Amino acid sequence: SLRQTTLIFVGTILGVVYVVKQVSSGVKSTKESLESKGIRISDKGVSVKTQKRFDREDYVDATQRGCIKALNAASFGPADDEAHRHSAHYTSDGNHKKISVRRSHSSGSK
Repeated sequence: SLRQTTLIFVGTILGVVYVVKQVSSGVKSTKESLESKGIRISDKGVSVKTQKRFDREDYVDATQRGCIKALNAASFGPADDEAHRHSAHYTSDGNHKKISVRRSHSSGSK
């Protein structure tokens, strides 16, 4: 009986050690594959390596696109009156950028 209990106890410990080693090797291989893709994971956080540097022009373009999306999602008139909504449009021909805001007017008044 003591022999069986000892064998079960030792077998359980060996099983746990085996599972921990398998999980550890899986985590290590995943980290290596992510590092080859430019993603580094450490105890301090995650860092992503990019090939492109953003200059001021890229930052301004992204900010303008975000503002246009916000303007298009917003309603400046009564929520139930589609005729009094504003719309914004962003256009770029490479050298010139333009944001135009337009308000739709209804033909009649309420």
